Amino acid sequence: MTTTPLAIGVEQALAFRLRRQHLLEPATDGLAAAVSLIGAQAQVHSAALLQLRARAASGVADAALEQKLYADRSLVKLWAHRSTLHLLPAADLPMVLGVRGLQGDAYQKWYSREGLPPEQVAVLIGAICEVLADGPHSRMDLSRRLVPQLGDWAKPWLEHSWGGVLKLACALGHLCHGPAMGDEATGETGLREARFVRLDRWLPPGTPFTPMEGRAAVAALLRRYLAVFGPASPADFRKFSGLSAGPVHQGFGDLAGEITQVAIAGKPGFFVLADDATALQQAAHGPGHLTALPLFDPWLLGHQDTSQYLDDRHRPAIYRTAGWISPVILRQGRVVAHWNHRRVGGGRQSKPYWQVTLTPLEKLYKKEMPAITRALRRLSGGLAVDLLNP
Repeated sequence: MTTTPLAIGVEQALAFRLRRQHLLEPATDGLAAAVSLIGAQAQVHSAALLQLRARAASGVADAALEQKLYADRSLVKLWAHRSTLHLLPAADLPMVLGVRGLQGDAYQKWYSREGLPPEQVAVLIGAICEVLADGPHSRMDLSRRLVPQLGDWAKPWLEHSWGGVLKLACALGHLCHGPAMGDEATGETGLREARFVRLDRWLPPGTPFTPMEGRAAVAALLRRYLAVFGPASPADFRKFSGLSAGPVHQGFGDLAGEITQVAIAGKPGFFVLADDATALQQAAHGPGHLTALPLFDPWLLGHQDTSQYLDDRHRPAIYRTAGWISPVILRQGRVVAHWNHRRVGGGRQSKPYWQVTLTPLEKLYKKEMPAITRALRRLSGGLAVDLLNP
């Protein structure tokens, strides 16, 4: 790790990240986009689809995503970074589960504070794994099966809306999300209800998922993170990963021979992979580059310091209450507007289309509207876009 920081401007940092996140040159398909992002944020399932669609050359049709999730299972849905749901490449499971395993003690402390001792946690996880051996089950399915067997103490930990003890079982590599009730993949209709499957029985035979050793896993994740979200600080990586300060600083120490210090607009404390230093120095925007990003996009979740791409006075409009992250329009990597849409039509008399309302945060120009409309149409999956006047 060099001692003299590499001096760059904010524009170079944003241009580097745009390219590495396939927002300048698209990925070959949705899986490749998920690999580059180290997963798509899937707290809202449809938002994950749009995150991948924004970055893939051919777009990502709903059916193609279902194929990767439920047929060839090259994508897996489970709690990952920041303990939030992600669509992850199955190939990344050893690394991600190795990192998640480091958070087991934090879960156990939370359970204990709430009156659930480690012995009961172990009993509950064992019982969950046994039930899931016969196929997918929802939280309520598990509760109906296990509460009569274990006692009423188990009920809140099975039905907990934030995952309860299921989150620890996931972090330990025992389960993931399977087809939801109402998914096209199951041929069912009605409301989507999350269902869980045994990870060892869900993945195709021969798929490695044994967790890496924790320290090695953090180093591997940091290496991948800096390649796509760099230049970044330890605080940025901590925000992205959800890890505590100790493993984060250990990870930067373990990569000391592979990373270079960076000062962005004169501010030190950032790092990039040494192999990427030249690409970072040469990074440049295409003139007037515009793109549309959906809810919870990783572009907005990768850094603690958001001022590089968002004016601080506009944060409340983007980072909303209850953890909601608005869909945005980027101009050369900076947030210049947020948007919302509703799907209109689709009956016998009309074709469906998106009706989109833009809320500018900076001045938008009339000449930019065609490019913004094209970017939104990409997210719509090819549906026409009616862009209401901002």
